[in-house]
Amino acid sequence: MKLNGSLPFGQVPILEVDGSLTIAQTNSILRYLSKLGGLYPDNPALAAKVDAALDHELDTFISASIALYPTRFGVTLNDEQMAGLVDALVSEIMPRHLGNLERMLSVSSTGWIAGTERPSSADFAWACRLGQFMPEKEALFPEPLRKLEAYPLLQRFLAQFFALPSIKAYYSQ
Repeated sequence: MKLNGSLPFGQVPILEVDGSLTIAQTNSILRYLSKLGGLYPDNPALAAKVDAALDHELDTFISASIALYPTRFGVTLNDEQMAGLVDALVSEIMPRHLGNLERMLSVSSTGWIAGTERPSSADFAWACRLGQFMPEKEALFPEPLRKLEAYPLLQRFLAQFFALPSIKAYYSQ
């Protein structure tokens, strides 16, 4: 796909729809699918909250992405620089961003990040990062951070998300 030029930005993910539409980038795909599935708010203010939560997810994990895929970002890190980046992730970057997400959940009456009635694209993005990405990245995140020990609302959010019948059914296959 990369060689024949069918990847709009030269990388995955992409979603091909009916052979006539190619959507690139994770969050664009999430927004498209959530609109089709009725999980994207019609209310512009609520939609902006969902979009902000999606953008916050990108901000939160950009340093981890650079650590994992430095050449993709045009960065070369020696061992000392990588150690400094991982230290900053653990001591500063992740606590700040996860604390912000915890605050967002503290004002949500529904348990969903943007306060939507049902899970939104932001909830899907965050659940995947917190519940699947972080636990698998032992070199970047120490166990207390991977388990979100200091973030009870994030733990509750993940439990709520992965208890959804459709999510449970998907992961039971």
